[in-house]
Amino acid sequence: MLERLYSDHIKEELYTGVIKGLRVNIIPKRGYAKSFAMITTKFGSNDIEFSKGSGPMKEYPKGIAHFLEHKLFEQEEGNIFNKFAEMGASPNAYTNFQITTYYFTSTEGFNDNLKLLVNFVYSPHLTEENVNKEKGIIEQEIRMYDDNPNFRVYYDALEGMYFEHPVQYDIAGTVESIYEITPELLYECYNTFYVPENMVISIVGDVSVEEIGKILEENVPGDRNKADFKVRSYSEEGKVQSKSISKKMGLSIPNFIIGFKDNPEGVDKTNWIKRKLEMDILCRMLFSRSSSLYEKLYDSGLINESFSYDYTLEKDYCHLIIGGESRNPQKVMEEIRNYISEGNTVLKSEDFNRVKKTLTGSFISRFNNIEGLGNFINDYFIRGINPFDYYDSLKSVKESQILDRLTFLDSEERWVISVVE
Repeated sequence: MLERLYSDHIKEELYTGVIKGLRVNIIPKRGYAKSFAMITTKFGSNDIEFSKGSGPMKEYPKGIAHFLEHKLFEQEEGNIFNKFAEMGASPNAYTNFQITTYYFTSTEGFNDNLKLLVNFVYSPHLTEENVNKEKGIIEQEIRMYDDNPNFRVYYDALEGMYFEHPVQYDIAGTVESIYEITPELLYECYNTFYVPENMVISIVGDVSVEEIGKILEENVPGDRNKADFKVRSYSEEGKVQSKSISKKMGLSIPNFIIGFKDNPEGVDKTNWIKRKLEMDILCRMLFSRSSSLYEKLYDSGLINESFSYDYTLEKDYCHLIIGGESRNPQKVMEEIRNYISEGNTVLKSEDFNRVKKTLTGSFISRFNNIEGLGNFINDYFIRGINPFDYYDSLKSVKESQILDRLTFLDSEERWVISVVE
């Protein structure tokens, strides 16, 4: 039985609960033409060292989570992409540092497509032949990205930040590591992480909660729903490994990433939203196109429209990434560092209030986008957090908390710059 949650603030309902070990989240959207379903396992590229049960830690080849994602679509009877297309659905998947997720969007035949999604994710078909064939495909993918300046400058920044944490490694692995992957290793990872208790499914659209519940009861495996493993956690130093990394790739305008290595200590599901919101608000006040810093950098010709930022917060790593194109990346970093060092004189109360209103509006409007909403609730529930808590958490953020975060940014040993020119 799924529990009905309702938000008075946004007038939306959410059904959530556990079916055969699988966390299920459904937001009905009556009258919408499209429906969306996403099933996710907490197995990403960072999870390369783990133990099963009470056994010893074992290290696996880099890129194995991404490799497994590719192989799940290849079933004995053919490629699952074709089956979805035949039933009028558009499927896809991705692996990031933390998770692997599979999803589809459809305008018809939702229930049949949902059955297909659940069944293929819980039915791997891995052989020596199809695994070896995939190695050449992924090798080409790795080499293609290695020649991409945006990709290279990003991973160089992560390598400069971290000493041990695997977040510094390419999600797809290396050419050498993927050739270490075998069907046996893939099955070990699959049987460890692809269990209902370690997974979440999120559904948004004009769907029947009762029908979905019945489909999941009939198709989620009931004999392997326990998550019994321990993934290695990392504790990083409060400084970057290298403050500056530079490569030459023949660009007319250099690409740059400026990174700040934050401290994840003490962050868990009880305060994740709070920290994330504090940094999201601060970053908008500092780096959005309406900020005085952005205006100064843009008007002086130091940055162009490619300038952007992103904040990542996980249990054992977190960082701020600022990047784009510039003919003088070092000057951009100098201006940003000087601006931050000025402290609370650079932040205005009216900007703080404006950003909070903007984020409130963005949260409400998110409920009108099927795919975006599905990704949003999935991201929160995979962390064990109710997405409806976002609204109250945002309202409770105080300006003093933002100033505290700004003060912490003024830490010289935590900054790195990566440049590809």
